[in-house]
Amino acid sequence: MAHDLPVRELANRYLRLAQERPDADALIFQRAPFEGIRLSWADIADRSEKLLAHFVLAGMAPGARCAVTLVDHPDTVPALLALWRLDATAVLIDAAWGNRLRDNVLRHSGADFGLELLPEFRVVRIGSSEGFPHALPDGTAMLGYTSGSTGDPKGIPFTHSKLALTMHASAAAGAALRGGEPSRIACSARLSGSGTLNMHYVWAAFTDAAVVVLPELDLRSGRDYWSRIDEFAVDQTYLVPSLVEIVNHVARPRVAGGAAPLCLTGSAPLPARTQQRFTQKFGLPLVNCYGISEAMCAIFFGHRDRDGSATNDVGVPWLLQARLVDSAGVVVAGAGEGELQLAGPTLLDHYYGNPAATAAAFDGRWFRTGDVMRRETDGVYRIAGRSKDVVMKGGFAVYLNEVEEAALAIPDVLEAGAVGLSLLDGEDIGLLVRLDESSAVGTADVLESIRRDLGRQRAPRRVIAIADPLPRTGQNKLDRRAVTALWETEAALASVSK
Repeated sequence: MAHDLPVRELANRYLRLAQERPDADALIFQRAPFEGIRLSWADIADRSEKLLAHFVLAGMAPGARCAVTLVDHPDTVPALLALWRLDATAVLIDAAWGNRLRDNVLRHSGADFGLELLPEFRVVRIGSSEGFPHALPDGTAMLGYTSGSTGDPKGIPFTHSKLALTMHASAAAGAALRGGEPSRIACSARLSGSGTLNMHYVWAAFTDAAVVVLPELDLRSGRDYWSRIDEFAVDQTYLVPSLVEIVNHVARPRVAGGAAPLCLTGSAPLPARTQQRFTQKFGLPLVNCYGISEAMCAIFFGHRDRDGSATNDVGVPWLLQARLVDSAGVVVAGAGEGELQLAGPTLLDHYYGNPAATAAAFDGRWFRTGDVMRRETDGVYRIAGRSKDVVMKGGFAVYLNEVEEAALAIPDVLEAGAVGLSLLDGEDIGLLVRLDESSAVGTADVLESIRRDLGRQRAPRRVIAIADPLPRTGQNKLDRRAVTALWETEAALASVSK
């Protein structure tokens, strides 16, 4: 069948675990509707063998590109392993994408098969067999797409070799942080793309750890977050900042004396006060990581003071080189601020099928991240903001995330999304907030609090309250484009109702 094919790095990792630790837990489901299901490493390998046979019967061959609609399902990891054993590429599809974005990704990727696990297992042919529109690097395990792909598709080839190297470095960084490798990693996010997949499932395979799939975090499930962590002896967690906010707001206190898991965060800027509140409330350091899909996974793994407490800094890069370039294009020497640029062996070589985006992203061997960081005298890095998410207000450069951080410091603010406004007299800032339903706090209170915190010059021009959660991308980052569109709608409705 596929036994004469090369065994690529990711597939080899899973198959070796199936041989060396066949009966050890690999997946423990506590998320509906699969609560109570456990898979060992041998179970995953055996199931992948059956799915591989199914793929071949459906007409799939080595080199195929199969669009996989990602869902939290016991067959997800075995299906990916089956594709890797076939030397095929999984095109990652977020189940929450709209039809337009999904169809655009399918067309751009050249996917010739599609796999859906819900409501039932289904493999279909969706493309022609006349060849693919663009070539992929040899050994591409997955093809993921960044948000905003509708107008300018940025496909990221995750090759077996680059991803395996990244995971080895991530495992070493995690072990250094906690003094050893984890045995159980909790996943509380929806499986939506490469970020959730790599930071949980792939990472676990490179630390011989089991993934405990907990209920997806929301205001209801978040109340029992720590009791579930203790119940399943979880010793590593990863929560994006929006999920940290949920835990901060609703989670019951940890039981005194319980095992202390390594708590990681990343994917979006972490407000310092969110981090401080987490530590004060639960007695655990929250380590601030930084990574980008273009470098396969996390790059910076946080920073701790001498007393062991986590700072808001992201630390120093593992494996990759980093430099800062100021607005004039000059490389910053020593301490200073500028756009973070990266170079090294795990960066993508090019965006799939998009030479214009590739040319714009690279300065020679250096990849432009678009993120602004500050480097201190000791070489430690701190996130300042996103270069395109800055507003020039009255001669001041105001990052949208600093306005959001000030809003989120108000206990009754559950979410905040800032937008840049273009006005006749210059630029300004609008702010959408979702407030606790039981709170008596209003938008005027929010605005006044931010003015006290940041000063009137850096505060938003207007605050509008919304009832529903803010739009986010698959990795729980604010969808800036959708937030701007929502602002325009809400501002228009507010004007009509006056």
